[in-house]
Parts: sequence; structure tokens; C-alpha cells
Amino acid sequence: MLLIYLTALAGTPAQCPPVKLSAEGRTRTFIAQFANNSDGFRKTSANFTKAYAKACSEGLLKTPLIGAKARDRRHLFLHNAPDANVASIYTSGGRAVLEYAFMSDGKVNVPSVDDLHEAIFCAVHGASAKEQEESGRCLPD
Repeated sequence: MLLIYLTALAGTPAQCPPVKLSAEGRTRTFIAQFANNSDGFRKTSANFTKAYAKACSEGLLKTPLIGAKARDRRHLFLHNAPDANVASIYTSGGRAVLEYAFMSDGKVNVPSVDDLHEAIFCAVHGASAKEQEESGRCLPD
């Protein structure tokens, strides 16, 4: 009986608060390429959904991805940073932001599932001082 209970628990997915992406931007080009009904936005959302589910199932999200400093705890706002070297998640101006080089040199870039999973890891857990020193993990430029 105990084995059945433990098996059921192992198969139960972790419950993490839902997070939705939303585009924001200052340029018409970015908004056109990442509006909520665009191909770039759909692909980014699909990759984020996979990365978020993976982080949740791994138990990485013991604290919510969007913290108490954000006024809106349900949305992560896409922010284009053409010179960004990695995806980053942080709070700025009371908004939770997913920053990435979504548009760079006129090209549309969609972060991979691995890029987004790493951004989630860095936002909620972070790298050790040794990891940061040796590999630069969780140190965006």
C-alpha cells in the first residue's frame, strides 16, 4: 500500500503558479515581430512553457518565479535587449521582465528551451560564487 502511495506521489506534477508572457516594447519593429499573435511570440511562449514546466517538475520553483516586488505576478514581460548575451529574468519598475536579444541586427531571435530554463534557474536559484567565477553562469553582460 505504501508503495502505491509513493508511486502516486512521484507521478503527481508539482504545482507552480501560472506565468504568462506578454510583449512590451518601444519600437514598432519589435512589437510587430513579438505581438501576442505573432510567430516570434508563439514560439517564445511555447519554449517558455516547456522550460517552466521542466523547472517546476524539477522542484526548482520553490519560490515563485515572479517575486513580491512585481505588481503583476502573473505576467512576464518580454523586453528586447539587442546586445544581450543570455536570457535574463528580473524585476524592474514593478514589472517582471524576460530580457533577451529578441531583435538584433534586424533578425528575429527566439530563445531556446535551454536558454529559458537557464534564465529561470538564475532568477530563482542563482549560481554559486565558484560557478560564477569559473564559468560566468548567471552573469549576463
